[in-house]
Amino acid sequence: MQQTRVPPLPARLGLACYNCFKEEEVKLSRCTGCFRVSYCTPECQKNDWKTHKPMCKALSAIEKNNPIAAAALLFSLSPHPTTELNVLHNMGESHASNISSFCQRSLGRNLTIPERNLVGWEPRCMACTRTDQIMRIEAAKSGGTSTAQKPRQLIPCPRCNLSFCCSPAHWAAALPLHDAPCEDGHDGLSQCALNREVRGDVLLEAAIADSHDASGVFRWAPDRTAAAWASVAAAGMSWETEIADEMRRSVGVPPERPMAPWVRMASNALTMPMTILYALEKLHDDDAWTKKSTLTIHILGATAEEITSAMVFEEILHRLPDVKTLKLLFCGPEISGGRMPRVISMDTCPECTRRGRKRVHEHTADTYHGYVDSQGTKFAPPDLAIAFNSGASQESTHTWPPTFKVLVARKIRALFTAYNREEAEAEAGLLRTAGARLHPALGPGKNPWGSSKLIPEPSKVYGFYAVNGWLAGGFK
Repeated sequence: MQQTRVPPLPARLGLACYNCFKEEEVKLSRCTGCFRVSYCTPECQKNDWKTHKPMCKALSAIEKNNPIAAAALLFSLSPHPTTELNVLHNMGESHASNISSFCQRSLGRNLTIPERNLVGWEPRCMACTRTDQIMRIEAAKSGGTSTAQKPRQLIPCPRCNLSFCCSPAHWAAALPLHDAPCEDGHDGLSQCALNREVRGDVLLEAAIADSHDASGVFRWAPDRTAAAWASVAAAGMSWETEIADEMRRSVGVPPERPMAPWVRMASNALTMPMTILYALEKLHDDDAWTKKSTLTIHILGATAEEITSAMVFEEILHRLPDVKTLKLLFCGPEISGGRMPRVISMDTCPECTRRGRKRVHEHTADTYHGYVDSQGTKFAPPDLAIAFNSGASQESTHTWPPTFKVLVARKIRALFTAYNREEAEAEAGLLRTAGARLHPALGPGKNPWGSSKLIPEPSKVYGFYAVNGWLAGGFK
C-alpha cells in the first residue's frame, strides 16, 4: 500500500506502522537504517521503501558519516535532568532545526511534510531532550556500542506511551510536571491524561478511515437550520452542548458510547465558521449584521485546508437564517488558479436550496494587500477579514505587515488566530505595532471556539496546540 496521506502521530513516533498505520494487534519492527519508523510486516516496509529511502539514508548518515553533525547534536546536552521548560524547548527546537538542516543538505532539497513531521515529532526525553539517535551517538562515542546496533532506547510512560525519558532518574524528575494540570488542555487534565485522549482520538479516526476524504481527514457539519440567530458568546456554550446530540444522531453513535472524541474530530473544521461568527458578534455593536441579505467574509492567507473544508462554512448560513447569500473570498499565495479571481457557486443543503439561499466562493492566489490593490475602486470592505493560524510571527513575516497596514488603514473588521499562546502573543504585538487597537475579547487569549482536538507540540517535551486554539487579535 503506497501512502496516500500524511502518517498520523503514532506512526511518526514509531508506535504504529509507517505504511498502513496499524498499531493494535500487530508486531512492530523498527527500520534498521534510521531506527526512526516502524513497520508491521516486511511487505509494508517494502511498499514504503521508495518513499522512505531518501530520508532514511539522510538520517542514518548523520551518525554514521557526519561526525561534525553528530557532535553538534551533543552540544549543550547535560546528563542532569531539568524541568525548566524554556531551556528544554529551546534545546529541542535547536536539535530539530539542526536535523532538518543536515537532512536538507544531504537530500539537496526541502523536506516534505511527512519528513518534517519525522523530525518535529521525534521522541525526546522530557528532562534533557535526548533522543534515541543521540543516545546511539553517545554510546558509539564512548566505544560501548556500534552505531549499527540498537543501544538503550527512551523509556515511554507506561500509561500514555506518548511521553518519554532516557532513564528512571529523569522520569522521576519529569513525573510531577507530566502529572500536573496542563494549561493547554481542559478540565484540569494532565499531560499524561491528554496524551491518552490524543491516542484515543487517533484510534477512532483510524477505525472510521473509510468515511474520510482522500486526505484521510474526517469532516462533519450539522444539517439543521436555526429558526433565529442565537449568540455564540453566551455563557455555558461549548462544542458538546452545540453539536454532540445532533452528531450522535447523524453518525449513529450508540447511546452508551461517549461523544467527546467525535466532537473533537468535528471541531477541527467547524472551528472556522464558529470563530467567524464569534468575531462578527464581538466586533459589532448590535445584531444588524445578522439580518443582512448578503454577508461577505474574506479569508486571508487561505490554504488547501480551508478549500477542502468548504462544506463546513454553510454552518454560517444555518445559524443566520435571515442571510440569503454568503460570499467567501479565499485569498492567499498558496491558492491554485492564479491571481485572477475565480468565482464558484457552491451547492447548499436541501433546506437552504429550497429557500433560495446561496453560498458563493471566490479564489485568488494573492496576498490580501495585493488583492485589495488590484481591485482598486471596485474593492468593497467585507463584514470580516480573518486569517486562520496565520503564522504571521513565524513564517512569511515579510508579507503580512503590508496586509496589517491595509486592514488598519481601511478600518476593516479583522481577526487573526494562532495555534498556541506563544504565536498569539507575538502576533498581537505585530498587530499593535501596525496601529491596530485590539478588542479585549478577541485576544491574545484562548479561543472559545478553537478546535478541541489537541496535538502535542512538535520539537518540545511538553504542551499541546490546536487549530485556531488562540485568538491573536481582533480589531476594527
